[in-house]
This record gives sequence, C-alpha cells and structure tokens, in this order.
Amino acid sequence: MGREQFRNPEPILDDIRKLVKSGDFTLGKELEKFEETFSAFITTHYGIGVGSGTDALRLSLLSLGIGPGDEVITAANTFYATAGAIATAGAKPVFVDAGEDYAIDAELIEGAITEKTKAIIPVHLHGIPADMKAILKIAERHSLAVVEDACQAIGAEIDGRKVGSFGASGCFSFHPRKSVTTGEGG
Repeated sequence: MGREQFRNPEPILDDIRKLVKSGDFTLGKELEKFEETFSAFITTHYGIGVGSGTDALRLSLLSLGIGPGDEVITAANTFYATAGAIATAGAKPVFVDAGEDYAIDAELIEGAITEKTKAIIPVHLHGIPADMKAILKIAERHSLAVVEDACQAIGAEIDGRKVGSFGASGCFSFHPRKSVTTGEGG
C-alpha cells in the first residue's frame, strides 16, 4: 500500500462494505487477523485488542496483580492516560523526570523505588524509545514488572527490536491521532 491507495479508496471501501454486511464488528475474524498481524509486526507471541491504549495499560497492570497500595513509576511528561491507567488499577503513579531525549530518565528511576513499587511504565514518546536496556536491568535488580507504553511509538525500534516487545507487555493505541489508526482501540 502506498499513496495510490489514497487515490483509489475502493479496496478499503470494499473491506468496509464486507465488514458492515457481515455485522462482525467486535471480537470477530477481522480483529483476530489484526491481532495476529500486529503481534507478528511487533514480534511478540500474542496480541489482544482492547478498547483503547489506556485500557491496555490498566489491564496489563491488573494482570500483573498490581492494585491498591502499590506504586508504579512512570514518566512525568506523559499523556494523562498513563497515570490514569495506574490510578484506575488502584495503584499510585510515581513520576520520574525526562532526560534530554524526552524519555523517562533511567538514571532517576532507582531513586523513586520504594517497598511499594511493583512496576515501571516507560513511555516511548513521539517514537523516541526509552532506554529499555537500563530500565530492564533496574527492574530485574528490584524484581519489578515493566509495562511499555508504546501508544505513541508504533514501529519504533531499539537495535532492530520493536518497542512493546521488551516488557511483560507492550501497550499501543490506535486512536485517530496516532500514527497508525483503526479509529479507536488499543
């Protein structure tokens, strides 16, 4: 697909017509195909479509048993949905400032860790990956989970490996303002 696709929208419109005729709007074959295709693109074993990137973050935390009384470290300069996902999981967001690359400053993470810290959510902001090598070492040293907020970094790579494939889970957004959109979803 390229620019010619936008000059001739018929193939896309045909797919939309088929979907509308099938009535298979949620949890159907098209979602399954998308999950498989996207997880192959990211190079993960699984992909699960949910309502939004925020849902993906919250559900990832809940799946890790993170909730009331726990703390989750994240970037101070992220979109409010990251902190909102932490809070709606029942945990407390702990903010760490950004470095010169605008990603969470890995050198400041250990200073924010307490006995209540259960996870780190690095945010790959505007396609700029966080320092996953350093973050994963810190997480391993302190037995912390890592949930990647890659909602604004679909396709970004670190040494040839896609962001979203490093942590316990990688979370993406397909909101209309993102670089890849399905109209909504995460």
